[in-house]
Amino acid sequence: MKPAMDSAAVEEAAARWFWKRDSGDWTDADQARFDAWLHGATAHRIAYIRLKAGWKGAARMQALGAGIPAGVIPSPGAWGDRYFPGGAAYNGLAPADDRGLAGTSSSELSLPKVLPSAGTGAHPAVRNWAFAAAALLMLATGLYIHNADLLHGHQYSTPIGGLDTVPLADGSRITLNTDTRIRVELSDTERRIELDKGEAFFEVAKDPARAFVVQVNDKRVTAVGTRFSVRRVGDGARAGEIEVVVTEGRVKLEQGPPAFVPGSKAGPAVGSATALDAGAVARTSRTEVLVRQGLAPEAEQLLSWRTGFLVFEATTLADAVAEFNRYSTRKIVVADPSIAALRIGGNFRSSNTDAFLWLLQNGFPVDVQYHDNRIVLTRR
Repeated sequence: MKPAMDSAAVEEAAARWFWKRDSGDWTDADQARFDAWLHGATAHRIAYIRLKAGWKGAARMQALGAGIPAGVIPSPGAWGDRYFPGGAAYNGLAPADDRGLAGTSSSELSLPKVLPSAGTGAHPAVRNWAFAAAALLMLATGLYIHNADLLHGHQYSTPIGGLDTVPLADGSRITLNTDTRIRVELSDTERRIELDKGEAFFEVAKDPARAFVVQVNDKRVTAVGTRFSVRRVGDGARAGEIEVVVTEGRVKLEQGPPAFVPGSKAGPAVGSATALDAGAVARTSRTEVLVRQGLAPEAEQLLSWRTGFLVFEATTLADAVAEFNRYSTRKIVVADPSIAALRIGGNFRSSNTDAFLWLLQNGFPVDVQYHDNRIVLTRR
């Protein structure tokens, strides 16, 4: 079992990173190491968020206290400036603004000194100040989490025709095919990828303590250390169905919503699970998984997009066109059903639609008509 994380060590590391980022001596290498640390564990992100939000809150409190002599208790309502409307400015001073912090270094930043009042209760101004500080801290934390998208993981995407590789902090690599969007969240117990659309190839670094899970709706593909791809296929009623290709190792394909078994201590169970070995190609339907095992050449052919090529072998014209349409905004339309079943073979660059169309027009009874926003195929 992975040892529990030392919270004091995490807080200290967060403070060191925060100080270094603010020191002005920051390089690209520092940024890479910081990103790896930040996304290596949820505890790292939480510690850094809290530190940054607290520092922002302290800076804002100094601005609120600008112009108030040390040891002086502001009168009730004196904190009512443009940040907290409702009271008058203290001694006729203009409300403090962010310009009061210009040129202030982190070492010079301190909180205004406020003395407690006599009696059993705190002075109303002290209570108001504490409430304002807490509100600012909560607001800063919420905005930072929202803007950084830390609770929902990091998003990566490619445009139509695009291809990109994303290295993860755990040593894994993800290659995104055309028009793909994923969300990545790494925690102490799991590495989770949400495939929102498109297709991706995963090269998973071994880490038995943290399973690598690719989620698509109610389907999960789980691995520890392996190489495989997941592609969303189908639309309409079949939206969310997937195709899985395994080139190395073994993965587990599960589908069906998780269901807790009463009295069980093992956690959630799932409807069905299928083990897929290297060379397997699996495709889901509504109620089952269709698996073809031991198809290493076909698996590599299905993944030829990683090198920028589409490989067809006795592929129907309809299927070949559908593949090319994934890589271009100008779609090809098979307007004549009588040619949809023609068989096509060859290797084509996914970005070179012209070569594909030239082959059709010169080697098959197909007429190609070019329009502004589409290309129409009919029988010649």
